[in-house]
Order: sequence, then structure tokens, then C-alpha cells
Amino acid sequence: MPNRAAHLFRRAEEMPDKTAIVFEGESLTFGDLAARVTSMAAALANLGIGKRSRVGVYLDSSPDFVVVQQALFALGAVVTPLNVMYRTGEIVHAIGCCDLQFLVTDDVLGTPIAPAVDQLDCRLFSIDDEVIQALTKLHAPAQPAEVLPSDPAMLLLTSATTGKAKGVMLTAANLAANYDATPGWLGLTREDTILCALPLYNTFGLNQGINAMLATGATMILLPRFKVEQVIAAIARHSCTFVPAVPTMLQRIFDHPDAAGGALRSLRRIMTGGAPVPGPLLARILDKAPNVEVLTGYGLTEATALVTLTRVELGPDGNLRHGRTIGRVLDGMDLAIRDDHGQDCPAGVAGEIVVRGPNVMQGYHDAPDDTATALRDGWLHTGDIGYLDADGFAFIVDRKKDVIIRGGQNIYPVEIEEVLYRCRNVAEAAVIAAEDEDLGEVPVAFVAATTGGHVDTGELTQFCKAELAHYKQPAAIHLLDELPKGPTGKILRRALRDRLVLQ
Repeated sequence: MPNRAAHLFRRAEEMPDKTAIVFEGESLTFGDLAARVTSMAAALANLGIGKRSRVGVYLDSSPDFVVVQQALFALGAVVTPLNVMYRTGEIVHAIGCCDLQFLVTDDVLGTPIAPAVDQLDCRLFSIDDEVIQALTKLHAPAQPAEVLPSDPAMLLLTSATTGKAKGVMLTAANLAANYDATPGWLGLTREDTILCALPLYNTFGLNQGINAMLATGATMILLPRFKVEQVIAAIARHSCTFVPAVPTMLQRIFDHPDAAGGALRSLRRIMTGGAPVPGPLLARILDKAPNVEVLTGYGLTEATALVTLTRVELGPDGNLRHGRTIGRVLDGMDLAIRDDHGQDCPAGVAGEIVVRGPNVMQGYHDAPDDTATALRDGWLHTGDIGYLDADGFAFIVDRKKDVIIRGGQNIYPVEIEEVLYRCRNVAEAAVIAAEDEDLGEVPVAFVAATTGGHVDTGELTQFCKAELAHYKQPAAIHLLDELPKGPTGKILRRALRDRLVLQ
């Protein structure tokens, strides 16, 4: 099986002078990038990193991240990208749960955590160190390490929106089954220009930023972080054709006045996911950019990346065709809906989404109980609630653990959130369970208004009464300037629960 760095070296042979990455005014060709990767591989190899070494990458989104990641792949190491928003305690947890032997960072991020890491059985290297700079001038191994399909390739941390992060074990075969097929599913070619403002430590950015660039030979315009004005300006300046983004990003892009006047006219495709996509947002995108193909899908770290995909279209009645579907399962994978007894649910009946295929993880690192819970009878149990329609289109209802049980009645927060999103000036909405002495749980909503917009909780309450059954109506609606979100754009329900407790 080809080494994961093979895509880069192939591009460097085929198109050495084509631009691979543009970052803060600097352009790197595929030839430049391959040379840097070869030098970095030499340095890391001389520091003791080799095949199956477990290595954390704690770097901001930049060409350095790509260079280090690809150098580690070339050596056959097991790569664990770490969230740059992590603080010392979270880094220590990540090192422990993944048994990391090495941590590659830079001086800015590495200096504050160095004292804590020094107490662990993990060696910290800064790419700014003079020793590493000198070692890059040494010779690297002549060829990338040979890898088998079963060899571990990445240990990805779950996003931890539902608790402590766990290490997801992915093999070379897992990555090949999903990452190598993604550009084809998305319709990308070497002629595309990708705007990536996603964090590179996350599956979304890894797959549809770095991987899409290397697998196709496309150019990636890389931003260190998401700032809406910079995103719109970069799309216009570089004539970007493809943007992967979570719904929160798209909300801000298409609500911003700079998006008018043809600034986004070069766009041909948008891929979104990572969080439920409000129907009104998708309709607004298609209204403002009718030539853009909007793709949405469903994926999770435990399944390497994408599981389903669909094109979002407006029907003749102006409503979304197939509604809020996450699409059909991708080729080579299976998706089913199971009830609590493990039986398949009929079309239209909600149950747990289960997935199987060559993309499914090997398990959680050093967590046999969690692995046994997630991987049962040959299927990955996602913990997400959804259903299939008669045509095989999948729909997500909610996270299994987020279901609200009010007096014995099941309430899916997304049902209420969809109603709230239809209200004037509502930009963000999330519904969680609040304890109730009589009913057990009741739904409570949190809402944020659009920029410059005003939201009246009384109007929201009346609208919910008109649109929802009595038991689904929020017991309270709280207004916030912005809903708390994790680094991937997912609304942090646990932060809202904590806020509710404090109130």
C-alpha cells in the first residue's frame, strides 16, 4: 500500500512548479513542499522518530503543519494532530490517552506546556529549535517507509463535545478507503482552488483541505483561522472555487455585506457539515449564489471522515428538495437505523445510526470498554439518532444522549431548533434539557440574533406555540450574544447546561 506521503511526492514529480499552498503572502509549489517535507523527515528521523512512533502535532494551521504531518507520514509514524486551543491539562490528557512518545510544536505553543510535558514519558521538539534546523540539512531516508494496510496511520482525538477526548485508531487502509475517495465524491480536480479556513487538526480540515489538495493537485489558500472579512477577500483575490466550512462559518459569510457585489462569483462548490445545517441557511446560500453547488454530508472521526453526501437543491416550490437530508451512504459503506433491540427500523422511524465499512476505526486507543460499546456485531454505533426515507436518504434527528424525555414523551431538540431558525433575525439556536420536578425534563432554548437584528422572546414563544405540540414547547427561551462553540463550529450543549445550572 502506498505511503500516505506518496500523493505529495507524486505531485512534486508531475507538477513541481504548480502552486500547492498560499499562506499569508507566501506561495509554495509542490516541488518546494516536497523538499521541505524531505528535510523535515531527515530531522525527525535523526531525533529518533520512525515507523509506528506515536507523535503529536501541536501547531497552528500553516505550511509548517502540512510539512510536519507529511514528514511523519513519510517515516511511517502514527500522527495525532492536537487542538491548538488546548491548554496544559488538556495536552497532558491527550498525551496520556494516546500514549504519545513525541510532541512536535513550535516555541510559541510549546514554551507554556514544556514544564508539564517534561514530567511525562514524551519528548517535546520545537521546529524553531536550532538543533532541528540543523538536522533538516541532513539526508532523509531514500524512500518513504513501506506501510501495510493494517499499519496504524493516525490516532485522532474525538472532538470531546460530549466528554473527555479519546484516541481513535485509524489504519493506512482506513485513510485510503475514505481520504483517497473524497475528492472524487466532491468533484474536485487539479484546476480547483480551495479556500481552507478550517483548523487542520480536525478531520474536516485534514480531509477537505490538506488531503484534497494533495490527492488532486489543487491549490489550497490556507488561512490561519476563520475571520469572515479575510475569507471573503481571499475568495475574491484568488478566485477560489471550493470552500469547506461548518454552518456557523457559512452563516457569517452569507450574512456579511462584503459577500455582495460578486465577491463570491468564482465559487463552484461549498461543502458543509460538522453540525446540523439549518434549512433556512441552505436556502439563503442558494438564493444568493445560485451557481454554487452546495454539498452536505455526515461524518465522524470514528468513520475516518465522510459517511454520507448529498447535493442540496431547491425544489419548484422553493423548499429544499429532500428537506434536511444528510444524503445517501457513500459507495463501499453501509448505513442502517437500529432500535434499542438491534433490529432495523422501518422507513421513517427514528433509531440509532450504525455504520460499517473499510473506513471504520479499529477502536479507541487503550479503551477496551469504550471500544466494545462503539463496535458491536460488526457495526459502528454512532450514538446519533436518525431515520431513512423510502428512497434511502438519511436524516439526523439528534444525538442519542441529547434526547429530552418530558413526562415520558421523547423530544428531539432539532425539531424545536428548526422552528426557532424560521423566526425573524434568529442566527443560532440550541435546545437542551432542564430538570423538572414534575416532568423529569423540559426543553429550554438558547438563541442568538443576527448581526444588527433584534429578537423578541415573546414572539418566539408565540411562534413555537403555533408550530409545536404542547409538550415540545420550550419552558424558557434565553437570549445570548453568541452561542458557545467548539473549534469545529459545533454548539457546545454542555456549556449551555453549565450555564443553566449556574442560573
